[in-house]
Amino acid sequence: MSRATEIPELVRRLGSRRDSVVVAAKARLCNKGARAVDALIDALEADNPRIRVNAMPLLALIQDPRSREPLVAMLLDRDARVRETAARSLARYPSASVVAALERSVKKERVLDVRLAAVQALLEQYAAGQERAIGQVLALLLDPGEEPRVRLAAFALLPTLRVSARRSLLKRLAQDSVPAVAQKAREIEAEGAPHVAREASAIRGLVASLRSDDYSVWNEAVHRLAACGSPAVSPLVTEMERRAHDPEFCTRVGMVLKALGPRRARALADAFDRVEEALPLQILVEVAGALGEKSLIYRLKDVIDRIAAGVRADPQTNGFDPMGRVRAKAHLELARVGSRVAVSDLRSILRDATRRLDPEVLTAAERIGTRSEIPDLLRAYAREDRFMRERVARTLRAIMKRERIRRHNAMFRSLTAEQRHAMEAIFPARPRLRAAARRTAPRR
Repeated sequence: MSRATEIPELVRRLGSRRDSVVVAAKARLCNKGARAVDALIDALEADNPRIRVNAMPLLALIQDPRSREPLVAMLLDRDARVRETAARSLARYPSASVVAALERSVKKERVLDVRLAAVQALLEQYAAGQERAIGQVLALLLDPGEEPRVRLAAFALLPTLRVSARRSLLKRLAQDSVPAVAQKAREIEAEGAPHVAREASAIRGLVASLRSDDYSVWNEAVHRLAACGSPAVSPLVTEMERRAHDPEFCTRVGMVLKALGPRRARALADAFDRVEEALPLQILVEVAGALGEKSLIYRLKDVIDRIAAGVRADPQTNGFDPMGRVRAKAHLELARVGSRVAVSDLRSILRDATRRLDPEVLTAAERIGTRSEIPDLLRAYAREDRFMRERVARTLRAIMKRERIRRHNAMFRSLTAEQRHAMEAIFPARPRLRAAARRTAPRR
């Protein structure tokens, strides 16, 4: 496949009836990141519902802001399976507007499976910091006139509550007029606090539960594994490596690792040295950034060096290397803490004409770049496509503004012809003022 046709062809394969073809296409598109977003958004209009259903979770994994509103629109699709998938995918976009859309879906949707998916998505929104999301779920849980299966699904809210709030809520629900709800509440009361697994076999069982298609099963596993602390890290990473081509499973492992907190997640440091697969390593990089633990974030310099040492030219990949996005994300996390420890590698990426730039590289350069990176950015502008040229231009403007560099600065006198052309495209000559034009115009 050529560079121009590769992404459209991968999107087309999402409609295949062969699971192996779909899984391979998903893994490749996930690693493409932001470059695949436009094609995946277009795929939401495809006639084949399999393409629509398979495209939405990929957009949720990439989490590009451009895809949020198109996914919200899919909550109105005619196909119930598409609406259900849209609700599940929107769980990964924490925002007030998504919470509002999911609340509308819960209230107006008639298909039970779609409503259940919306409830579960609201729970994930709450876990991601959207406090408002708890209101609708709590109202459903306490409403005796609500569909019992929806109320039972809302029980997944309990692990996120404080012990005192959880206890009082269970006491109230144990007296509920709906037998199934009252029985569920009494069962949870009788169980007491969830058992914290310490044995290796118990932890492995919880890790296996993360693979479940049942939200209540894998969601409970997320909370129980997070309670296990550091002993859960190694089994989680090992299984994530084994299932490296399963983006959904890897994302769930990432949820557990983030929930461990900075202190207990320090056990991740050793994993940076041994994980070889691109997606699991990318998840670990994202976890390090989300936790904000600087001892972990500075270990990303070693990750960058290891990936850079293994870079090899492969004409069959059209300039694409799945490890390239991991490298780019590691640069971004270092840049977010203001570190320039890996800036020499950042420059080498900008200079490499054989590779496509990842948006994260430009975001990192925008945060920590100085005048030293400007010539390399101009070279990158000359070789990139229109989408990336806009990102390069934005990065260049941000650096020049921060460094107080005007476009007629003396540093630009030594530019090559290619760089000068890029500079002129980014900063086109200003049109003459109308008054000046009138003065020079011939009189009639």
